[in-house]
Amino acid sequence: MSNSLKLNIETKIGYSSYYNRLSQIEQIGETMSIIRSLIVLTVVSLILPIVVFGQQMQAPQTNGPVQRENIQLHTVQQDDVAVVVNAIGSVEANEVASLSFTSPGRIREVLVEEGDYVLAGDVLAQQSNDTQRIAYEQALLSLDLANLALQDLLEPVDEDDIRVAEANVNSAWGAVYSAENAVSSQDLQSAELRVQQAQTAYDEAVRQRTTANSGQGDAAYSLLDAQVGESSFNLELARLQLDALQSANQGQVGAAYARALQAEAELERVKAGPRPVEIEQAQLAVRQAELSLDEAATAFNRMQLTAPFDGVVSRVNVEEGSLAAPGVPVIELTSITPLNMRAEVDEVDIDQIAVGMAARVQLDALPNTLLDGVIDQIAVLGQDNQGIVSYDVTVLLDNVDARVRHGMTAEAAVVVQEQTGVLTIPNQFIRLDRRNDQAFVNVMKDDGTLQEVEIELGLQGQDSSEVVAGLTEGTVIALDLSGGAFSLFGG
Repeated sequence: MSNSLKLNIETKIGYSSYYNRLSQIEQIGETMSIIRSLIVLTVVSLILPIVVFGQQMQAPQTNGPVQRENIQLHTVQQDDVAVVVNAIGSVEANEVASLSFTSPGRIREVLVEEGDYVLAGDVLAQQSNDTQRIAYEQALLSLDLANLALQDLLEPVDEDDIRVAEANVNSAWGAVYSAENAVSSQDLQSAELRVQQAQTAYDEAVRQRTTANSGQGDAAYSLLDAQVGESSFNLELARLQLDALQSANQGQVGAAYARALQAEAELERVKAGPRPVEIEQAQLAVRQAELSLDEAATAFNRMQLTAPFDGVVSRVNVEEGSLAAPGVPVIELTSITPLNMRAEVDEVDIDQIAVGMAARVQLDALPNTLLDGVIDQIAVLGQDNQGIVSYDVTVLLDNVDARVRHGMTAEAAVVVQEQTGVLTIPNQFIRLDRRNDQAFVNVMKDDGTLQEVEIELGLQGQDSSEVVAGLTEGTVIALDLSGGAFSLFGG
């Protein structure tokens, strides 16, 4: 390679190296410029808040006159301050029952509609039950009769009953005397005489027939034979008449005598009162009638639906004439005494409430109605819903309005701390310095200017706070509507 060519190559290489270094130096310079700019901005951003804060932390200052259309005024006065924990939930019934029949049947009658208030034991619906109803009514009547019979046995002996029994005895013995004298001795003697005469006539007819000559002919003999037959018939008739008189007399007397003895026995029973065995039998009859009534009532009750507790009919699923299957709910009953509100309370607030605290409940459906309540239960375990932990709280409602229904959305406010009759101001008038734990308000002076004054806060409520020091009653404070002041809860 020639020396001139070598020199040219070295020269080009040198120029290239020079330009490369120059480019690197320029890049470094640009980088340093950016770093210096960032440092300056950082310093300015740090110093500016300090300067502004230092100006705000100077001694209370007086601004110039303020346009009243840009401010809101408030006069400091005594009022009540409360710290409230709010919880949103819904109204729940203490008990909800889905009622159904135990046996199949056709619905005869539906006695309620949705929204009706019923008492425990009220009949809500009935199936066709004619057979069961008749059996029940008969069993009820049998029980009444058995009780009446037992009551009659257990009652003291009535003097009137004794007198009636004695009269029955006297009447029975009178009947005996009448029976004994129903057939006289003369009637018997006449009947006996007629028997004797008939017997004599019969004997004579037999004798004549026996002694008759055979020469008299067959006609004469036949006449004598007929006379014997006639006299025999008359004799038998006279004997029957005598027997009838004798037996009639004896039968009437015997029957009358038996009735007299029975009347005397009844008199003794009435005087002695019921026997123990009679009382036991009557008591057994009552128990048997009660068992029969229970069986009839059970069969009858299977055909009708009754309310198990006081409540409101919240649903009716059947119509008259339709068929009801066993176990299929036909009526839903909701107990509204008492009603509860179940709400979720955030874990941040759960430690502030306790069982027994009073609560005021407002319903979305009834915005003008406030319900009193008390915290009844607080869940031990919380629920995690997408990282938000809450606890179930049950509020027992008192004196519930009849319009309140199961499932209504509700909001409960629980007062956890309260001060009454203290100086209060609205929270939006307060400027809070959280770093130094200081609070300020703007006081309206007589000349229309605003002066920032430091105050000491007591109980801090949701809408207003207690002022312990720094203000007096009647002082007028102002809120800059242009945004110069910031709320206690606004930042």
